Amino acid sequence: MKKTILSLLLVLATTLASAQAQLKRVYNENTDPMAQIDSALAAVRADGSGRLVLCQVGGNWCPWCLRFADFATRDADIAKTLADNFAYLHVNYNPRKDGGERAKSLMQRLGNPARFGFPVFVVLDQGGNVLHIQDSSFLEEGQGYSKEKTLRFLNAWSPKVAGETNDVVRAIKARRSVHRYLDRPVEHDKLALLAQAGIDAPSGMNSQPWAVRVVESKEWIDGLTALFRKANPDQVKRDPNFKNMFRNAPNVICVATPEGEPSVDAGMMGENMMLVAQSLGLGTCCLGGPVRFLHVTPECKPFIDQLHLPEGYAICYILAVGYPDEALEAKPRDAGKIQFVK
Repeated sequence: MKKTILSLLLVLATTLASAQAQLKRVYNENTDPMAQIDSALAAVRADGSGRLVLCQVGGNWCPWCLRFADFATRDADIAKTLADNFAYLHVNYNPRKDGGERAKSLMQRLGNPARFGFPVFVVLDQGGNVLHIQDSSFLEEGQGYSKEKTLRFLNAWSPKVAGETNDVVRAIKARRSVHRYLDRPVEHDKLALLAQAGIDAPSGMNSQPWAVRVVESKEWIDGLTALFRKANPDQVKRDPNFKNMFRNAPNVICVATPEGEPSVDAGMMGENMMLVAQSLGLGTCCLGGPVRFLHVTPECKPFIDQLHLPEGYAICYILAVGYPDEALEAKPRDAGKIQFVK
């Protein structure tokens, strides 16, 4: 029986190796990836096409990298979409061969995309700024890639959509509700910038009916999470990645209003903070569930007291804030809901 299993494994390994060998090795291991990117940026700026630069980061050592390159070449629709909208690069990443510092510099330039595995796609504007990092696992289908998902990704980040030169519009289009975060606290200065952007929001009669509490205390988050675990053991068990009750975010911003009532003013404040977070490479998610838990759980009162809210104020919503650990596609928007009255 063992011999049979070993034989089957050997056949499988041989088959996979053969399949990989048949795929074209598209990564130039002798070129400087930094110079490769610079050359592509210069080309798209010079040709006046408005195209962006799409880096497929990986290597000839990566079967899924070669598989996507083959898929993108063979499918006429995808090949055309790539050619029309991007300078499509196969950026070689091999830290063992290139040396630690060189590979590290490449990753830093591209927004540290290696955390998503390989291949990973990085969209650059014509100035070389990172517009988007795409986790390729979201494009997979079976043992290959989904044409529908791939086209959705490419069209969502085409120059027509993502090439907007207005930074505010770009941030609006790129913002997502992030549900997975890296285990890395946000720097104090960045959190302060978010809070300031929040209180810079407009309000009726400049009444500024809000109180903002930026939580940097891990003990505060962990303490509330311990209460949540105790009260909701089944819900916690269903999530194998559960770390805390705030989508695992390392920081949160609590926005309080009179009696905790939702308001247009508080909403505009939240949007300001989310857009500035996006511009800083941070992710956010507006949370209501934790607010309800805080309000209905008596054991949470000491934690609420630590926020020192003004009398008569209660938490309206909580923003989870952190460095994203996922790449999300934009949900469709119904442009038919817009009408112009002339």
